[in-house]
Amino acid sequence: MSLNLLPKSHNHYLDGGGEMGQLIRSFDWTSTEIGAEKNWPQSLFTALSMILNSGFPMFLWWGPNLIQFYNDAYRPSLGENGKHPSALGQPGKDCWPEIWPVIKPLIDQVMISGQATWSEDQLIPIYRNNHIEDVYWTFSYSRVNDEAGKPVGVIVVCYESTAKIQAFNILKETKKELEFAIEATDLSTWNLNTLTNKFTCNARFKSWFGLPVEESTDLQTVLDLIMEKDRDKVVMAIERALDNTSDGNYNVTYSIINQLNNVKRIVKAKGKALFGSDGIAYRLSGTLQDVTEEYQVQQRKDEFLSVASHELNTPLTSLKASLQILERLINTENVTGKIPVFVNQANKNLNKLLTLMEELMNVTKIQEGQLVFNKTKFDLFDLVYDSCEFIRMEKTHEFTLNGDRDCFVIADYRRIDQVIVNFLNNAIKYSPKSNKIEINIVQESNACKVSVRDFGIGISPENITNLFDRYYRVDSSLMQVSGLGLGLYISAEIINKHGGRIGVDSTFELGSTFWFTIPNNKD
Repeated sequence: MSLNLLPKSHNHYLDGGGEMGQLIRSFDWTSTEIGAEKNWPQSLFTALSMILNSGFPMFLWWGPNLIQFYNDAYRPSLGENGKHPSALGQPGKDCWPEIWPVIKPLIDQVMISGQATWSEDQLIPIYRNNHIEDVYWTFSYSRVNDEAGKPVGVIVVCYESTAKIQAFNILKETKKELEFAIEATDLSTWNLNTLTNKFTCNARFKSWFGLPVEESTDLQTVLDLIMEKDRDKVVMAIERALDNTSDGNYNVTYSIINQLNNVKRIVKAKGKALFGSDGIAYRLSGTLQDVTEEYQVQQRKDEFLSVASHELNTPLTSLKASLQILERLINTENVTGKIPVFVNQANKNLNKLLTLMEELMNVTKIQEGQLVFNKTKFDLFDLVYDSCEFIRMEKTHEFTLNGDRDCFVIADYRRIDQVIVNFLNNAIKYSPKSNKIEINIVQESNACKVSVRDFGIGISPENITNLFDRYYRVDSSLMQVSGLGLGLYISAEIINKHGGRIGVDSTFELGSTFWFTIPNNKD
């Protein structure tokens, strides 16, 4: 290449342009059919000025042999150790032999018809980076005319969309894998756009509800196919998940009926709401699992336990009365030796049995909708303080009670005490190497929050999801504890019936914080 100075009158057309502007100004154009710059037509200068001053990738073919020009924005598409810089000033056919059969007909079409072309995400492999690469392009070819209106060139406006296509293919493959996983686990999927109320779901979801596979549906249609006894429960669960004061989780089990064949199913829905920066939920999506068989097994278990608990309740109550009489005799007759020790131990074991029986009977009442609540107004701080009394009596653990006094709620005193005692019992059971328990009460804007923190074995993330399910017990290699896995289930039902929330924050091997909220009463 040799440096050529342009006539002063044309110099400004090739100003700037970065690397390619410099290369065009210094190129020996007399070695090409275009010839010296002083003989270039005004139309070429105008086209080059537009290309060099554009931040968008642009390319120009000029003359019978389609001599090439391009700008800095186009330069990266040629790669390293490829066609740059030799592509500048080179005839198109010599530069692009690998794709000339593809692009030459497009060039001819534009030159002859004058109609611009448009191609989107088209695969046109090119040689760059020392090998042939699959490259995707979105581009438009437009004809350039000279001063006489005759076609003399083609200008290309383009951008490489390879990265976009690769990302799309990865997303497509990931979607396939996800669909395969969902298919393998017999799950159905659903999505609710809460801003437009548009409801979408997969084919399995529609088949369970008896909805037309090819037609769209809406949320109200789906709600109408939920059995009436569960419909309000589902609506409340959706509203709770969409409340920006919640954690956005949606978890509810309900019954549906297929509108085509009247087949009933029991399904478990799990989902998560997504919130915008304005705090408004814009999406709720998740999965639906058919748990009919599991529910039927659970129902048979509940029926057995219900019968067993009622049958055992009477003899256990009689045994409790007998032990109480025996305790009085020991106190009045001054009985010594091992008999008082044995009676005391029998009382402790009997109390454990009675606690288990109460849990079983509570489950029965919950299932039958007969769990009665006697709500009164009381100070939650005082209740928590009284609930800790058994810890003070046992003298095995130290606890600290902090937070807001005068946190009044309208709730069932005995049932909330049952929840707190359950939390405290778990804190003791699952922290064998720590005797410290922290209890905190916080008055929030519309609720009172109670949290119980221990410094025990903690809970692994995979166990937290099902922690409040019926009969669910955490399998831990760190220790073995007794129980039926009903305490947290009952606690959750009690708190939910009070319109509150319940949850846990835990770090494995560092401890757990169980918490619940109850709407407060500021009147």
